Amino acid sequence: MSKQLFRVRKASPADAQQIRDVHVLAGKGPDSLERNNKSVLRWMDERVAADYLQEMQTEVFVVAEIDSQLCGFGAVNLAKAEITSVYVDPDFTRQGIASSLVGLMELAATDAGLPALELQAAGGALTFYEKQGYAYVTSPATTGPLWAQMRKAL
Repeated sequence: MSKQLFRVRKASPADAQQIRDVHVLAGKGPDSLERNNKSVLRWMDERVAADYLQEMQTEVFVVAEIDSQLCGFGAVNLAKAEITSVYVDPDFTRQGIASSLVGLMELAATDAGLPALELQAAGGALTFYEKQGYAYVTSPATTGPLWAQMRKAL
């Protein structure tokens, strides 16, 4: 697939259903660690737009869109200084969407006066977040074979 123009912005409540749809698509995608975890897939399938609306009360959601269609989203909990989600529709990966979502969440954190952000990452996301400037707080070996806590000073 050729690279397409996208834009990132803060999510609105009207985006909740498309956020849910992207979450499910990404969770079942070929690069997803979750695609083989039946309990996680069941949890994703059972979620509804109202679940994301509720999370929007405590987290800042950002979205990426191409021609008014959401192709990715991220969420950051500013009270905990933690990125909690970054998901991109598998049809739109490798186009810089995830990097742009992370950048917008970092901007929101900086605007909120946060000195740093943390996150938990797994598998291929570890390398992605390293390229975004995140460093290991815990190594994958101490938290299990695939997961690590990461942090970036803003």
